[in-house]
Amino acid sequence: MPSIENTRRWDRMPVDLPVRVVTSKGFSTTVVAGRGTEMSEGGMVLYAGILLNPGDLLEIEFDTPVLSRMPAIVRSRNGFCFGLEFITPLPA
Repeated sequence: MPSIENTRRWDRMPVDLPVRVVTSKGFSTTVVAGRGTEMSEGGMVLYAGILLNPGDLLEIEFDTPVLSRMPAIVRSRNGFCFGLEFITPLPA
């Protein structure tokens, strides 16, 4: 049987990480609790009770002593499980 080669750019690490999902449309901002279950340098697997579709932009807020938000784009969806790709912020 041929071996299946990993084609991912970054290795995934299993996590159990509480996060907040921040979405904005116009002047409205929604914040929903979520949970990260896998994470890599380039993205994460997110479970959250919110309707998101591939291509949607959002921010993931991590529970750290200093407010930490990571912009991301939804790349895949299966029910309320989302594959996110982190967006590297532009230099200031």
